[in-house]
Amino acid sequence: MSEDICALIVVLVLYALCLVARLHHRRPNPPARGAATLERLLKPRTPDDCPACRHQPIPPAPAQLPAVRPWRELKSRRGAPKRIATDGFACPNRACAYYGITTPQIHALVGDGTHGKHERIQTFRCQACGTTFTSRHDTPLYRLKTPSVRVAEVLGALAEGLTLAAATRIFGHSANTLVTWLSRAGEHSASLHDRWLRHLQLPHLQLDELRTHLRQRAHVLWLWVAMDPLTKLIPVLQLGARTQSTAHTVVHELRQRLAPGCLPVFTSDGLNLYFYALTAHFGQGVRIGGRRARQWHMLPGLIYGQVKKTYRRRKVVRVTQVMRSGTIEQLRATLCSLGLSGRLNTAFVERVNLTIRQGVAALARRTWATAQTAPALLADLEWWRGYYHFVRLHQSLRRPLATPIARGGRRRPRRYYQRTPAMAAGLTSRCWTVHDLLQVPLPPLRVGARC
Repeated sequence: MSEDICALIVVLVLYALCLVARLHHRRPNPPARGAATLERLLKPRTPDDCPACRHQPIPPAPAQLPAVRPWRELKSRRGAPKRIATDGFACPNRACAYYGITTPQIHALVGDGTHGKHERIQTFRCQACGTTFTSRHDTPLYRLKTPSVRVAEVLGALAEGLTLAAATRIFGHSANTLVTWLSRAGEHSASLHDRWLRHLQLPHLQLDELRTHLRQRAHVLWLWVAMDPLTKLIPVLQLGARTQSTAHTVVHELRQRLAPGCLPVFTSDGLNLYFYALTAHFGQGVRIGGRRARQWHMLPGLIYGQVKKTYRRRKVVRVTQVMRSGTIEQLRATLCSLGLSGRLNTAFVERVNLTIRQGVAALARRTWATAQTAPALLADLEWWRGYYHFVRLHQSLRRPLATPIARGGRRRPRRYYQRTPAMAAGLTSRCWTVHDLLQVPLPPLRVGARC
């Protein structure tokens, strides 16, 4: 009996050794960490595959309106000189000849006194048509009874990660009031970015997406982020599903915000949806062999690399670098010329993802402050992006001063010049406050006017 048991144990041990050897033979040797490998070739897409390009109507030629003569050439020379600054404001009367013109040397706006019980609000008057409006017109503060300083204080706290429930308890305003302020500020910030983030010169862009959900856990959304590591600017922020259509929408918007002829170096994670979207928007038609039909090919200077991470038990066990367009030498040379390390990575955009989760309470992990609807979450994100670009100082963007500035007392001299992403990108020359961001007027644009 003991001999049979020993024989059975030997057979089981041999069988186990055979299984281990077979599994070891099937498992390929993992590549070195950070080494670039060759993956299967992907077929480039064309603009016909992008829904935004396919359904985008051809804009008609804008009708040329008659030239508007500057009001200073028509008005009488009598009266007091103009003292109130009217730059950025425009007459809201559509029937007025100066409607939508924000240039102070052309429009007919003058100061018309102030009003307000808690704070003085400037009133403007159009001398051409007689229309009067306040400086809060076309801003989130329009017709709000709460002092603007209080509104700016609450919205600044919300942009720093404070939840709506906590803000209700701290500031004493109702949840509906805070939601109204946040939705107004989000729409205003989205309009500001749509007008100001144009013709951007961004030499390097990193793409990534983060997962979130609404109050109903079954509804999963993905936040698509495009970020410039040099200026920390976020030109595109898209909320949607993780599909090819959304990837096309993200790259389509990114292509419209870049300056003509600007071709950045792209890096992303291993999601192949980016490759199809990039090749559809950064390509050209080429005739081959004298054929009449053109074949769509990627631009010769397009450099795009992917960082593929393999997880096991929520830990990264393997990192593979894949060049989808261009070579690793070209990518390293370009990144080194920009002052970066030259490594193919997505570290900057992943750090921005953490900043977004910390700044938007609805995106924090394991939180009760989830958003109920997608538009509410998008408004919160747009307001945070405006705060991040124009108000929040970024430590990595600071520049050392040639001569430290003494600040008096026992305080140390100021040695650095602090900057925001908007300052680094050249959109503004100073750091804004939340109050300044809420007071930026965004009147309707006048199309086709010859001034």
